[in-house]
Amino acid sequence: MYLDESLRRFEYVYPACGSSNSAVRLTPAELERASGCVGWVDVCKLPEMAQ
Repeated sequence: MYLDESLRRFEYVYPACGSSNSAVRLTPAELERASGCVGWVDVCKLPEMAQ
C-alpha cells in the first residue's frame, strides 16, 4: 500500500470510516506506522521512469 502525499497537509486523517461511530483519527505519521505502507507517492505526478 502507498499513501498519497496530499494526506500530509492534514493534522488528522480518518481512514476507512464508514460511519461516525467507526472512525479512527490518526495523524499522517500514525497512519504511516499503522498501515505498514511501502512509501509516499504523489498520484498527480508520473513516476520518474515514465517521463
